[in-house]
Amino acid sequence: MRAAAISLAAFLAAVPAIAGDQFIDKDGRANFGYDVVAYHTESAALEGSADFTAEFNGATFLFASAEHRDLFIADPERYAPAYDGHCAYALTLYKKLVVDPEAFVVIDPATRRPVGESYDPQTDEGVLYINYSPGVNQQFRDGLPGVIDDADTAWDDCLETLPAARPRKSLRDIGRRKRPDFCSPASS
Repeated sequence: MRAAAISLAAFLAAVPAIAGDQFIDKDGRANFGYDVVAYHTESAALEGSADFTAEFNGATFLFASAEHRDLFIADPERYAPAYDGHCAYALTLYKKLVVDPEAFVVIDPATRRPVGESYDPQTDEGVLYINYSPGVNQQFRDGLPGVIDDADTAWDDCLETLPAARPRKSLRDIGRRKRPDFCSPASS
């Protein structure tokens, strides 16, 4: 029984936090039309094509190839970005922010560190985290592994249920925010 509980906990830790409103751009595309499978298979941010699409979590995902689309369709939760495509680092500040699709990192959920060169996305676990900008992505990387715990806490606390971020960046995005009053009462 204990082994089953440990296996379930390991599985849940490997599943990206998905369930709220998927971030979509003004054209209804997830991740500004970038191919979420390419982050895993190519370690690169590649623009997708309207010729290769799939629907997931209420959004249209674009892919650079039919192969990537088919990999996604077979297991969308393996490839979809954590936190419904919102900035992973911003969650630690209790914000749901838009991302720069080129500011990403794929993390091994067991070590909570970036995946290595031997990473095989079809057999190894990896969670895609996308951030607001390259500088914020570096802050996210520098804060590993604790920053993931902080983002998970904020997501579970109340951010998951909030509407998706606006598709444009603005000056209101900048600055530190405390835990909003409308979140559930803090446990002591």
